[in-house]
Amino acid sequence: MSSILIVRDVLAADGSRMPTQGMMIDSADLAKYQAYGWRLPYGAPGIPATADQLYDGFDKSPTDIEPWTFDWSPDLASGETITASSFLTIPGLTLSSATHTATTASIWVSGGTLGTTYLVTNRIATSTGRQLDWSFQVTIAQQ
Repeated sequence: MSSILIVRDVLAADGSRMPTQGMMIDSADLAKYQAYGWRLPYGAPGIPATADQLYDGFDKSPTDIEPWTFDWSPDLASGETITASSFLTIPGLTLSSATHTATTASIWVSGGTLGTTYLVTNRIATSTGRQLDWSFQVTIAQQ
């Protein structure tokens, strides 16, 4: 299981909705909290629907800056290429220098809070118009 950030909207004095500061929960408990109005922050990746959509990922210390590359070639049809790639995560983990080739997507990962596991999702668009997501976990541990 991994820890994820969730927020709940509150009604402001002017009638607009504002998210609360949020709290970290175990990802397995998300459905229970959603029943009471809690949600993932806007822009945060969703929890992968099945275990085969989750790449194991890696551990890093809060001060490490680590590269991550995913090879999409097994999932691409003959002649299909990556035309765009983006990476999504919740605040606390820093993602920078995203790049992609015709068959791979790469990102540099830094920061994070000790003892927290972050879910990072790579979303690609392909030359045939498909959109594909794969997620991996980054656990922040003292090395």
